[in-house]
Amino acid sequence: MTHKVAVIGAGLAGLSCASYLRRSGCFVEVFEQERTLGGRVATLRNGLVAYDTGAQYLTARSDKFRSYINELVASGYAARWDAKMSSGETKGVQLHTWYVGTPGMSSIVRPLAESVRVHTGKRVHTLTQTDKGWTVWFEDQTNVGPFSAVAVAIPAPEARLLVGRIEGMVETLSRVRMLPTWAVMVRLDERLLPDQDVYSDMSEVLRWIARNNSKPGRGGSGETIVIHASPAWSRETEDADPQSVAEELWAEVRRQLNLPDVAPKQMAAHLWRYGLVDQSLGESFIFSTHYKLGICGDWCLGRLAEHAYESGQGLGKAIAGSLT
Repeated sequence: MTHKVAVIGAGLAGLSCASYLRRSGCFVEVFEQERTLGGRVATLRNGLVAYDTGAQYLTARSDKFRSYINELVASGYAARWDAKMSSGETKGVQLHTWYVGTPGMSSIVRPLAESVRVHTGKRVHTLTQTDKGWTVWFEDQTNVGPFSAVAVAIPAPEARLLVGRIEGMVETLSRVRMLPTWAVMVRLDERLLPDQDVYSDMSEVLRWIARNNSKPGRGGSGETIVIHASPAWSRETEDADPQSVAEELWAEVRRQLNLPDVAPKQMAAHLWRYGLVDQSLGESFIFSTHYKLGICGDWCLGRLAEHAYESGQGLGKAIAGSLT
């Protein structure tokens, strides 16, 4: 008998879990509330121009994730990013090699999604369980099921709302703290940043500035820039108007880098409401053998993409083992 498993969330953790389950012989359906895959390993478009607004690069510290990154590089889904740092140095002087998805960061998850059914634009509202299994209910009042097991791969605060009735899980999830991050996309007609691709922690407002078009596989004329605000500033301005946020952060970049007063051809802000992990769970994943329900995400282990991948793999293995 082929077991049906539902995965809620098509970020790196969810698709890593789904891929493991599919390889184990399960029939897997993934439900993602956004229109695109990748979660915070995202490539967002503003018109025709693509920006990496979430994770800026990946590092591979474990053998398992390094093996996956090597597969991505070999198949053209990822490449090494030798970003120019201060004084013209490349990031080769850093402790870990930086990798990026090509042509955008969301390419990182594409191989994981190839063998599973992914439904986008499906916001899950409720999970219910009967003796026949789990039913997944959506905001539009439709439902699908039954499923033998469910994997929830969304930010911890959102996961708490879905699994609130499962004994002990809310208490466990309450240990996790996640912080918002404003990301701003800027396009200029001409190159404007100094001869450096990355700036970090420039002020109390700015956490990250990157020349997005310096990454492999990014073409186009002019210059595209991604700005991340600091968690503290993002938290204070969480409910602010996105256009006002974009203008204020671009003005701060101009001040810090002493740039001329040039009006961007394109500028937009996007709020990652759960952009950074402030306090992780300290466990690889959560799984109830009794309920056949588990939760995974980068926030289980830390804040790296690598943590999301390993959390998803771990939960996939636990679910597969419980169904045999």
